Amino acid sequence: MSDKKPQFLILLLLVSFGSVGAVLFTPALPAIQQFFHVSVGQSQMTMTSYLVGYALGQLPYGPLANAYGRKKTLYFGLWLSIFGSLLCAFSAIFGSFGTLIFARFLQALGATVGLKISYTMVADTYEQADTTRMISRFILAFAIGPGIGIAIGGLLTEWINWQSCFYFLALFGIAMLYVSRKLPETAKSIDRDHLKILAVIEGYKSTLSNTILVLCSFMMGCGGALIYIFGSKAPFIGIDIIGLSPAKFGIYNLIPPIGLIIGSFLASALIGRFAVMKVIKWAILGCVLALMAMLFPFATSGPTALSLFLPMALIYIFQAVGYANISSYGLSTAKNKSNASAVFNFLNIGTIVVSVFLSEFIFPESALAMPLFFLFFLLLMLFLWSRLKKLASLS
Repeated sequence: MSDKKPQFLILLLLVSFGSVGAVLFTPALPAIQQFFHVSVGQSQMTMTSYLVGYALGQLPYGPLANAYGRKKTLYFGLWLSIFGSLLCAFSAIFGSFGTLIFARFLQALGATVGLKISYTMVADTYEQADTTRMISRFILAFAIGPGIGIAIGGLLTEWINWQSCFYFLALFGIAMLYVSRKLPETAKSIDRDHLKILAVIEGYKSTLSNTILVLCSFMMGCGGALIYIFGSKAPFIGIDIIGLSPAKFGIYNLIPPIGLIIGSFLASALIGRFAVMKVIKWAILGCVLALMAMLFPFATSGPTALSLFLPMALIYIFQAVGYANISSYGLSTAKNKSNASAVFNFLNIGTIVVSVFLSEFIFPESALAMPLFFLFFLLLMLFLWSRLKKLASLS
């Protein structure tokens, strides 16, 4: 055990690990569709299968982190993700789209450990105000990592082939294994009893009874739905409808993350200045206003590169502010931080899985469907916020 705090830069890379794995290959989606001769909706299942693994992976890592420690659990997940990434690339050799779908699931099942352990280590070592500050900085990982990842994926797809995206992710996993050795073990105690089935069930049952945590989880999921629906639909809108090359699409994808970077600094600046409930409400309403800059052009003249990417940058500014406050507030109400972060991320990502799955089958080739989905989930966030505010006033 160590009283040292985990190094922020390594945590930042770990948080980005799973999200980079989710989206780096997206410029290759049209190429994958053509390679395996599948429909647009079917090719987007590569995103859904990843998100299913990303969500389900949260639950076993909670008890494992309590029973074996944060670092050993982290190593296991990273090795599993490396294997899944290689299997994704080998699916081309097998000529099996089903293998690619399964491999994406395994890849995510391992990659999710980065998010899980990072949140747990922060919750282990920081109080709520500092946790909010740290999580607001984590947004840099979601900004810089996926943005650069998509740009790299576009270049790899155009210069080499779509399989090279997954070889790159395997190398990224190996690099994470190396740097993670420098992290301290933050678990206050390690007890194998946490792996007993009854203990696991009781632990998660107790955590799920925390209504504030559950509401915050679903709110995060609705917000995350915008990011991942964009990740699965934007390649077809940008490449097939607007006519961008994979490389140009990847470069344009560097625009939205600028909003996350601005939002992360704004979230830090707002800490302690306004009530958390007010900040969350302002963040959701800001997303709705920013969405109009996409919805109106899409509904009238049709999508362009600017109407696709610039509104997302504005949405991401407000997403970043909401993300930091919703997650830190929800986790602060839980006693068992490992179980809480597992349940929080499971419900959060589970909501994203359902949203992306629905978007794949409801007008999958319609550009206008994307901003309409965004509007639906933002309105749902406002409803959940009203329930959360009511509970917060009673506590």
